[in-house]
Amino acid sequence: MRLLLIVPLCFAAAACSGGDEAANQSAEAPATLPAGTWQAEFEVKRFASADQTTPALKAKQGDKEKASSCVPEAQRATPAPELFAGAGYACTYQNSYIKDGMINATIQCTRPELKGQINMAVQGNYTADSFEATVDSTSYLPGPGDFTMSRKVKGKLTPGACQPAPAAGATGNTAAANGSAGAAPAKGKAGG
Repeated sequence: MRLLLIVPLCFAAAACSGGDEAANQSAEAPATLPAGTWQAEFEVKRFASADQTTPALKAKQGDKEKASSCVPEAQRATPAPELFAGAGYACTYQNSYIKDGMINATIQCTRPELKGQINMAVQGNYTADSFEATVDSTSYLPGPGDFTMSRKVKGKLTPGACQPAPAAGATGNTAAANGSAGAAPAKGKAGG
């Protein structure tokens, strides 16, 4: 008798959970990052001196900035690394795996106001219209001022064609700042 009561309940539970499967399929990530204009928001979660001197980049926990980047159809598998670095950086990939919803990349960057390089490890995920990642940065400067920084970045896609901004010696895409912490000089606030 108990078995007769339990079986219909199991079938009912299975039928009700079917709606989640349809929602999961619509949120599935495409094989590569979708093309279009990406609006990214960066927030500094941790910032510290790496050499016990005043950091060369002026930033603090809680600093936020926004940036925009174009991902043309031809660059979906390897979008410009500045999409994940933020405004004010010129970057190249050291390695990258941006596929099937996963973002895992190491990028090497420079900033005009800093001498030396900034290495960034990017780990996150993407869907058909957004991405979220953690960007951990470590600077390697020839003098004092090295820093470590961890940022959270969230991006939203504006679908449709976009034109990458021309960039001298860059990858063809640039992130344009429209927040308070863009490509400020070393004395200004810069969370990017």
